[in-house]
Amino acid sequence: MIRRPPRRTGYITINAGECRVLFAISRARRECRELAHFFDEASRQEAGERRGAALRTPLWRVVYFMREVIRVYEIAAFAILCGVLALEKKSNDRALASFRAVIHVNGSRGKTSACRLLDAALRQRYRVFTKTTGTDARTINVAGLEEPVRRRGPANILEQLRVIRRARREGAEILILECMAVKPELQLVCQRMIVRSTHSVVTNVRLDHVLEMGGTEADIAEALAAVTPRNGLLVTGEENDCAVFPARCAQLGSRHIRCAPDPAGRENHGVARAVARSLDLTDDEIEAGFARVRRDFAAHRMYGMRNAAGQPFLFYNLFSANDPESTRRLLAPHRGDHPSIAFLYNSREDRPDRSLLFARQFFTGFPGATVFLCGDGIPLARRLFRRYAPSLRVLPVRSWREAAGQTPGTLLAGVGNIKGVGYAMIEALETEEPADA
Repeated sequence: MIRRPPRRTGYITINAGECRVLFAISRARRECRELAHFFDEASRQEAGERRGAALRTPLWRVVYFMREVIRVYEIAAFAILCGVLALEKKSNDRALASFRAVIHVNGSRGKTSACRLLDAALRQRYRVFTKTTGTDARTINVAGLEEPVRRRGPANILEQLRVIRRARREGAEILILECMAVKPELQLVCQRMIVRSTHSVVTNVRLDHVLEMGGTEADIAEALAAVTPRNGLLVTGEENDCAVFPARCAQLGSRHIRCAPDPAGRENHGVARAVARSLDLTDDEIEAGFARVRRDFAAHRMYGMRNAAGQPFLFYNLFSANDPESTRRLLAPHRGDHPSIAFLYNSREDRPDRSLLFARQFFTGFPGATVFLCGDGIPLARRLFRRYAPSLRVLPVRSWREAAGQTPGTLLAGVGNIKGVGYAMIEALETEEPADA
C-alpha cells in the first residue's frame, strides 16, 4: 500500500487521517449546538406554558394584575416628579429674573462677615434680602429684621430655593446668599442650577475642609471657583493670587477683580466695597452702611471671666475662625498684651481633618502652652497634638468651666469649632458676663 505524503496547509502539516478526525469533531460540535438549541426552545416553550397555566389560577391573576398596576403607578409618579421639577425650575427662574443682582459669597473664612457688610452697604440704596449660614443660619429681610432659619433636618442646599422665592415675595432688589455647600460638586450645582448669581465673592483660600475639597490651596481654590458667574463679576481677596480664578472668569465670560484689604487690614471690607461700587454706590454710602453693620453672634469677642478665687482674666472667642491661619492672624495682635496664652480646643468627631491641621500648623507655634480639650473628638485630638506638638500640656476636660481656673493676665482663647461645646459656652457667657470688648 502506497502511503500518500502529508498535505501542507500554511504552517500546520496534517495528513488525511487527521483531516477525517477533525471533520468528525466539527460535525459533532455542530450537532451538539443544534441539540442544545432544540432543548432551549423546548424549555422556553414549557416555561411559557407553565406561566400561562399559573396565570389561569385566581391567585396568580391577582399578582400579575397588581404588578402591572404598580408599574403604571411608577410611571405616573415619575411623570409627576418631572412636572414638579419643571414647575419649580420655572418658578426659580422667574424669581431670579426679578432681582437687579444676585450675590453669591464663598470662601474659606469670613463669608458671613462679607454678607453682613454687603447687606449693610447696599441697604443705603436698594431693597436687600440676605441669608447667612455662619454660627447661626439667619435671614435678614427687606425690613432689616433678622430671623433664624428653621430646619426640620440637616442643612440642605435646596433651602436656597425657598429663600429665593421669599425674597421675591418681599420685593427685594438685591439678593445676597452665603454659599452653604462644602463638597465641590454641590457648590457647582448650587451656583449653576439654583443661585445663578450675577456677582460672586471668594473671600479667601485657606486650608480647611481638606477631606472634601483637597489637601492643597490650589485644590481648594479650584473648588471655591465653582461659584464663578456666567457673564458676571467675580471679586476675590488680594491673597487669592491663584490662576484658577482668572482662568475660570475667561472661560465663563466674567470680569475678575482682585481686591486689597482696607487701610486697617480688613480683607472683607475690600471685597464688599468692590461689589458695592459695581452696583453704583458711592464711597460715602458704602462707609455709612459699614458703620451700621451687625456682626455675627459673638464673633471674635473678648469676655471677662473669673477663676475660683474671683480673680479676673480674659477669654477670646475664636471658635468660629476654624482654620489655623485665620486663628493665628486674629490672635497675633493680642500675643504681646498677655504674659501667657492658654487654649480651649473644641474638637468635633466629624472634623478630624481640622484637628490634624491645628496640630501641624497652629500649636507647633506655641511650645509649652496649655491646651484644654473638650467636645466629642477628644481621643483623636489628644493623639495628634501629642504627636506633632509634644511640648504642649494637653488636658482633656468634661466641661468648659474646668478651663476657667486661669491666673490674672492669662488670655484663654477658644479655638477649633463653634458647634457643640463652643456654642454652649458663648451662650452662657453672653447671659452671665457682659463682654469687655
